[in-house]
Amino acid sequence: MREGISTLVWLLVVAAIVYFRLLRPVRLRASRLWVGPAIMIVLTLLLAWGSYEGHAPVLEIALAVVLGALLGLPFGLLRGRHTRVRRTAYPHVLIVEPSVIPLAIWFIAFAGRAVLRIALPHAGPTALAASDGFLAFAVGSLVGARLVIAERFKEASRSGVPG
Repeated sequence: MREGISTLVWLLVVAAIVYFRLLRPVRLRASRLWVGPAIMIVLTLLLAWGSYEGHAPVLEIALAVVLGALLGLPFGLLRGRHTRVRRTAYPHVLIVEPSVIPLAIWFIAFAGRAVLRIALPHAGPTALAASDGFLAFAVGSLVGARLVIAERFKEASRSGVPG
């Protein structure tokens, strides 16, 4: 029961971050480009640590997290290419347009994690570790999209043309 409440709390935290940072136009400074992904990485690692506390082997959790992140990265690169970004009159500031895709990715990640843990409660520690891979996939896609946006920052600063 404690794990279910813990997961619900993390789900609400992630939902708030996704809503306030990804579902509305955001003025994004180059200096703060990696703050959101860093927070999500920390949250994912904390959730994975919770799996470790639930007696899943560390190696399996680490493998699931790395594999999930590596699979999410190309998806994020593709998503980043389709993210609308506008320049502003200020150097090193871009407006990133909202998209429902990040919300869908995080919903699927948490739903997949819950399905593995609830529908297969006796599947053992491997299912626990695999469920953490879903969250790492979402983080990998976020990092991939930010890599593309970082490249757009570089292009904007090279061109020097505002708006």
